[in-house]
Amino acid sequence: MSNWREHPMLPPHVELCQRVFDNIRNTKQITPGSDADEPVAALVLALFRHGVRGEEELHKRVLQALNERS
Repeated sequence: MSNWREHPMLPPHVELCQRVFDNIRNTKQITPGSDADEPVAALVLALFRHGVRGEEELHKRVLQALNERS
């Protein structure tokens, strides 16, 4: 099994993560530029880099993680 650090994020990966990030920000009513932006972005990227590659699954898992932290 290869290490995720060995694989670059390609433009379609970045676009997928951006869509999920934008949807989460909209769903959770997070204002762009707020203190919550960076942690949400980091969570999206971390989950993606750890193998959650489906858009719906990534969105669901980010929401679950955010709800557990609330």
